Amino acid sequence: MTLEDAIAFITEYKTANPDADKADVQSAFVAWCQPRRARSVWVCDEFSIRFSQASGNGFSNTVLSLSALKNHDALPFIVALVRERDVRFFISNTTFLKKISHSSHHLRVDNIKGSFNGTDIMIEYEGAANGPENFELLFAQHSAFTWEENLERLVEATNEIVGHDHRYQPSKDKLEILLDAPNRAAAALSDTSFKAIEAELGERVDACRDRILEAARVENVNLRGNAIEQLLTDASNAHELGDLEYAIGGGGRLVIDIKTKLMDKASAPKAYNVDKMLSFLSEPGSVFALLMIGVSLGEQTVSSRLLPIFESALLEATGVQHHWAGRTSRGVTQLSGRFGRASAKDYHPTIDLAESRKFLTMLVDL
Repeated sequence: MTLEDAIAFITEYKTANPDADKADVQSAFVAWCQPRRARSVWVCDEFSIRFSQASGNGFSNTVLSLSALKNHDALPFIVALVRERDVRFFISNTTFLKKISHSSHHLRVDNIKGSFNGTDIMIEYEGAANGPENFELLFAQHSAFTWEENLERLVEATNEIVGHDHRYQPSKDKLEILLDAPNRAAAALSDTSFKAIEAELGERVDACRDRILEAARVENVNLRGNAIEQLLTDASNAHELGDLEYAIGGGGRLVIDIKTKLMDKASAPKAYNVDKMLSFLSEPGSVFALLMIGVSLGEQTVSSRLLPIFESALLEATGVQHHWAGRTSRGVTQLSGRFGRASAKDYHPTIDLAESRKFLTMLVDL
């Protein structure tokens, strides 16, 4: 039974029984699929669900404690809000919470306290409505972040803590170097040392094909990404921006971050910390690139390409997660959409210098 099956059943039951309240809908759902109970949450193989009720359009009810949500955050956590005429569904994992409202004044990263209300759930996330039509995309975006990352964000948002300032502020000279980064990236695409590095990494990927396919079966996106990175770096991914670093032609520095795209399912890997990227690209000769690994479990294939972050397919797929950006940071970027095609061996990379410079300027101005 899938999440889509469950939503269809609940919706159809409420339509057929318009007077059904929360207790009625929940009882029908439990009888239908016999999920495991974890206090107020019903746990299925592919998702967890919590039923709630509202008499009008508002949703101020307390939903769940943050400590309880931790146990369900690795799968889609759905709130089914039973209303007078229908049932509305929200994905409510930690990524989609604005803050913790109820009894949370002692909340710290080492002291998980408090519960979230319906009003704390985002009704839109980075332009996508929080509804069943976007649940697959939204959960893929959530999966790129760890529980610890979301917890730190919620602690800051809940307690209005002003943390350490990590915003990079380039000087006039540094800004000039930074805005020239697309030109360096375009030059790297035709540089013999860049091509040699891509060929070497491609050979590594081919040699690890079977182990990459095995690692790609890991459901947790962070554990999966770490496992594949370690296969290709001999567990030496110590650089704070990327996983590998090389010298390239003309005295330049190439930093590479490894990203995996599962071609068979939606995935939206986190790309990079914006401030760290801006700081690095303000250094002369700096080029930042992604080693894009495309994995098809169905076809049992693995492909790879080394692409500067300003490559057109990657740039089109790169979005800034604005709710992570705040007083102390510009936040992070995330890849989404059809960027997986860029890992194909027959893909021809291009860089639009004007669009790349526009993108960089937007990041600086965040």
